[in-house]
Amino acid sequence: MTDEKLALVEQEKGYLLSCWLPSGTFRLAPLRNQINPYFTNLALLALIPLKEWEPIHSHVEWYFQHINSHGYVNDYRLEGQTEIDTGSADSEDSYHATLFSLVAEWIRATGNTSWLATRHAEFVLLLQGIASLQQKDGLTWAKHSYRVKYLMDNCEVMRGLEDAAYLFACLGDEQNAVEARIRANACKLGIMKMYSRIRKSYAMYDSTHPGWRKWYPDVTSQAFPILYEITEPMVAKMLYQRITSAFPHFDSFQTGDMYPWMAIGECARLMGDQERVTNMISMATEVYIHGPRLPYWLIHEAGRFLQLLLHPTTHVQEAPPRF
Repeated sequence: MTDEKLALVEQEKGYLLSCWLPSGTFRLAPLRNQINPYFTNLALLALIPLKEWEPIHSHVEWYFQHINSHGYVNDYRLEGQTEIDTGSADSEDSYHATLFSLVAEWIRATGNTSWLATRHAEFVLLLQGIASLQQKDGLTWAKHSYRVKYLMDNCEVMRGLEDAAYLFACLGDEQNAVEARIRANACKLGIMKMYSRIRKSYAMYDSTHPGWRKWYPDVTSQAFPILYEITEPMVAKMLYQRITSAFPHFDSFQTGDMYPWMAIGECARLMGDQERVTNMISMATEVYIHGPRLPYWLIHEAGRFLQLLLHPTTHVQEAPPRF
């Protein structure tokens, strides 16, 4: 790893850890008063290759301690050091699913199955929470109070259920491992049926297909079957071509959206578009980390940035001049 790349890794690791709260979880950014467990789950995946185990452990414990009477976890706001339950969450399906994925990656890296056994009951509760949102077509509602089947959520749910099956297998709980695997397969089939060969796109939610001039949620949604390796290679190639045709300069954040969407950089990496990955890293450093859009640089974006940096095929170059 080059000195420049190593410095960026250390800097963004420090950024993430500066958001770590005494309670164990993380705030959205160093100056934000919001706690979003879903974004935290995604962000902390980047700490696994860095072997930062304690922050992950402490957040997972916080998550379990904040499962409410309905079986889900809400967002919180900070008032000083006090964490106030907002009474709602952006979704119920993706929060639990991404927690399963975070824990599975942590356990794969550490082999800490003794800890896993101490939280067996909570994992069952999480699986039941996702199961109660899953419908006959295999897809999950975002929330019981918001009965919309989002493509992005369901891609995360499919992966989360696969990871849940792995965790239950580690616990020797074959019954729940089989259930999670069956539900993951059903979700994958449901996602595949969201694809229209006529429209050459996935429905971004329910039966609604994207408009290719709108970045979020329309175009960004099409990256998720690629990101979670659900779609077949030829379809992935076609979708990525449509994404880059619609927003050829997404790697310079010319999307009409103030947020960077580093997840699309990971999609680019999977599609072998190393030029855009390299440019996205350089531009993120200039525009967000050291630039005017720093307020929009949240922990999950920093996490994706770190994951791109840590991938062996990613190179760092000097940021191009601003025009």
